[in-house]
Amino acid sequence: MNRAVVKSFEKKYGVGVELSTFSTLDEAIAKLTSGAVGYDVFVPTQPFISMLVAGKILQPLNLSYVPNLHKEVWKRLQSPWYDVGSRYTVPYTIFSTGIAWRNDFLPDYDPTKFANPYDSLWQMSEISGKVAMLDDQREGLAMALLRNGITDVNTGSQEQVDGARDALKELIDLVNLRFYTNDYQHIADSSIWLTQAWGGDMTAIGYYLPKGTPVSVVSYWWPPDGRGLMGNDTFAVLKGAKNPVLAHLFLDHLLDTETALLNMEFTGYQQPLTEMTPERVLEEELVPENLTSAIVREDQFEKGFLQGPLSAEGMGIWETAWSEVKTT
Repeated sequence: MNRAVVKSFEKKYGVGVELSTFSTLDEAIAKLTSGAVGYDVFVPTQPFISMLVAGKILQPLNLSYVPNLHKEVWKRLQSPWYDVGSRYTVPYTIFSTGIAWRNDFLPDYDPTKFANPYDSLWQMSEISGKVAMLDDQREGLAMALLRNGITDVNTGSQEQVDGARDALKELIDLVNLRFYTNDYQHIADSSIWLTQAWGGDMTAIGYYLPKGTPVSVVSYWWPPDGRGLMGNDTFAVLKGAKNPVLAHLFLDHLLDTETALLNMEFTGYQQPLTEMTPERVLEEELVPENLTSAIVREDQFEKGFLQGPLSAEGMGIWETAWSEVKTT
């Protein structure tokens, strides 16, 4: 989050805000459930929301304090499928998950040359050690599912998830696959030439490239018809919030278009706001011309493959498969 966004809230309401970050949602949830930390606002991703509600970690929202939800947000995310009625969350950033590469090192690479663009990573043994995947269970296995022709990225099928596991183990052997969440740093310093990537990380890549290296050396692919991996982070108010009204007002602050544009200057991630159009973010020079494929359009969001909660059995299947991938 852009510190300037936090400061603008502090100034508006005459308060101080402490911002803390975490490496993984599992780490964050463990801290929250232990009662060791006491925060007002939390940023969960879609698959975890039902678990957090069932665990009484989140409190129901009073949307009268968050008027920007209905004033600014895309209609389909005012009452999203994962939280009908926005009872516990409001949307934060939206993003696609695609493929990024350094075209100065891979001038002939183009995922669309392949019948299945996701299979292109499995065909790059000649650049062993320069290929990476997001170190994220859901993202990694989901990409392998798409490579295997399966579009249900929330499948609970043992056979399908095991097939994704085996595909990733094969990829590890073929290209000496690396796993990172800071994909932007490794693409920027060219220690990695080809990687699964979050679109928002790529739109901000200019901040990380060495001085004198143009943004044009980076390319990003994601299905233009929207039938690809995508997701959105959310904001929620914690059950034990000591400042619940201010927490709600903070959510509303982040759903203001001008605030969102300021935030994107730092994060590279857009928000699902009606006035935050592709044309607007280009006009504000928040996305390089060569990386417009990372912009998520409202009509695309309807067609994307969104990660959602898994059953208890399904969660066990996915966790076991990912553990076996990471110990290969």
